[in-house]
Amino acid sequence: MKFHFPNSKIKLVTHSLQSNLSTNLKIVHISDLHLGYYSTLEDLHQLVLLINKQEADIVCFTGDCFDNIKYASFDPYLVIPLFRTIQSKYGKFFVPGNHDYGSNGIQIVLNIIKKSGFQLLLNDYYKIVTPAGNILIHGIDDICFGQPNFNSSFQLADGPIAYRIGLMHEPDKVKLLDPNIDLVLSGHTHGGQVRVPKIGALYTPTFGKKYIQGLYHIRRQQHLFVNKGIGMTRLPIRIFCSPEIGIFNIKAKKSRT
Repeated sequence: MKFHFPNSKIKLVTHSLQSNLSTNLKIVHISDLHLGYYSTLEDLHQLVLLINKQEADIVCFTGDCFDNIKYASFDPYLVIPLFRTIQSKYGKFFVPGNHDYGSNGIQIVLNIIKKSGFQLLLNDYYKIVTPAGNILIHGIDDICFGQPNFNSSFQLADGPIAYRIGLMHEPDKVKLLDPNIDLVLSGHTHGGQVRVPKIGALYTPTFGKKYIQGLYHIRRQQHLFVNKGIGMTRLPIRIFCSPEIGIFNIKAKKSRT
């Protein structure tokens, strides 16, 4: 049994940011599905349908795909055909979270992610060449249990880059990234999962204490978005903390809308 108050409907949280791209770009960001615990294959199916309605140019997934893959309530490999149907014009990208490392199951998770058509970024980057300008996506391994290398975020591909995106599960170490990354996407906190009006989150995990939810201006042109995630962990409860998908309308340099 799951308890959501006021409701369990996934919210679409939309932000618009300027860029040096010559045309607009749409990024869809998901995080913290925690499949196999309180989230089921049917939940994932409905999520995929909602993602595809957004007609994304890029889909980014910042970890905690499974709550604990060794104790999933279904065969975890059954998520592959669902994940494979996620549509995006220029690709879909993944970095692991701390729960993906649970019970030493990280290699199984990464195998599933690769077979699902995601580009895995472990202290690495991927260059997307588009008519609007080149986009560089950096991904950092999980801070809690992985082997994060923040120096990798300073690596650049050949040729001009119009926009840079950073993916990391835990948000609090954002200032270790290259400050020239335009948009950093993270999760981990669930927004607290339980929030009290006028007080906020009652608890957030390690490396999710400073940046808890929403969009932050970090420095220069750099923004950080902390996604409240989709699933739940420990307790099947969300109070004043609806699950969400982040939608980013990256505006062209000369766009005024």
